[in-house]
Order: sequence, then structure tokens, then C-alpha cells
Amino acid sequence: MIKLKSYLHWANGITVFTIGGILLLLVSFLPPERMRYRLASVLARAILRVIGTRLRVEGSYPNDRAYIVMANHASFIDPLILAAIMKDTFTSIVAVEYLHIPLWGWLVKRFRGIPIERKNREAALRSIALAEERLKRGMHVAIMPEGTRTLTGKVGPLKKGGFHMAINCGAPIQVVGIEGAFHIKAKNSNILRSGEVVVRFGKIIPPERYEQATMEAIIKEVRQEFIILSGEASA
Repeated sequence: MIKLKSYLHWANGITVFTIGGILLLLVSFLPPERMRYRLASVLARAILRVIGTRLRVEGSYPNDRAYIVMANHASFIDPLILAAIMKDTFTSIVAVEYLHIPLWGWLVKRFRGIPIERKNREAALRSIALAEERLKRGMHVAIMPEGTRTLTGKVGPLKKGGFHMAINCGAPIQVVGIEGAFHIKAKNSNILRSGEVVVRFGKIIPPERYEQATMEAIIKEVRQEFIILSGEASA
């Protein structure tokens, strides 16, 4: 019975993701730019709601300047969650494999997503440079510094690329914790569930901090925030 419900949920999810993706693609052609991104956030929330994901946000999104938004990575729905909470114009760093997925690869390009090849250092550096250009244009850039989804539900080690980007651009980091997405769909599970996802806005790490601490210390600080904000510390 559980498997049947999961299969039906998957069928519903695939249908919703396809229709939602087409609508997002159409929205990506609409002027003006700010309205385009605002509608994209609304659609992302709608897609999550229809597949049974109830989103609860604790804290508020800063909008005084362009931020690097760092979040933990537990599920394939995390990019939609981030799109749902972002404000103004925004983009994200995504694995290059996403470009090869029909429809969603087009969306990455239309919303100026930044593909990154984790195993190709030169290509990764070019991606970081492109992200820096986006930040200088006033776009928020979302990144999940674990680089891949957790297999255990716990926060994994963080990669340095996003932190190099923050230091090079002098851009502040907004730390965001996502709790509940692992329950919705874990990487090593075929079951798609409904449920609540809580998004918590944590501390902001200002550029001045980069001069006061080593990169390793900042990485440790962000990871500890992930552990607290994602609910892992209280589990």
C-alpha cells in the first residue's frame, strides 16, 4: 500500500514538475526582469505545494545588497525551495549534469544558472568567475557548498569554491538551513513523501569577517550553522 501511494505520488510529481517547468520557461521570457523572478518564486512555491510540500519560513530575506545564499543540501527539491524563498533577481550554481536534462536544462540557462564541473578545476574556476560577475550585477547567488546531497540526512563537509567566491567579490554570505527535505525525498530512496519543510534564515557573515578569520574558520562557522538550522543538532 505504501509503495502504491509512493508510485501515485511520483506520477503526480512528474506531471506537476513537467507542467511547472513549462510555465517557468514561459515566465523566463517575460519582461521586466524583476517581475520574471517574482513570478518564478511564486511558481516554485506552487509546485512544492501541489506535490505535498508545505513550506514554512523562519526569518526574513535580506534585500539591501547582493548576497551569496548558502544552504545545506538534502533533497532534489532543494533548488525549488531556494527559488521559492529568494527575492529580487537571483541565480544559482548547479552541477553541469543538469544542463542535459530536457526542460530543466533550458531553465538553468534562461535564469542564468551557473553550471559547475566539480572534477574539472579550470572549468570550476571559470564558473566561480561567472558567479562573481552575477554578484557584481546585483544578483543573489545561491549555492549548496556540500556539492552533493547527503546520504544520511546529516550535513557533510563543505567545499571551498563558494567561499573563494565570497572572498574574491567581497560579498556577504546569508546562511540558510533547510529541515524536512530529506524526509520528502532522500537521495538513496525511491519514495516521494509529502510533509513540511522548514527554511530558517541564520546569521549573515559580512565581508569584514574575511579579514578577521581564515577560510577554514569561516567554513567551520557556516557548517555549524547548517547543523543548527537544519535541525540536526536537536535530532
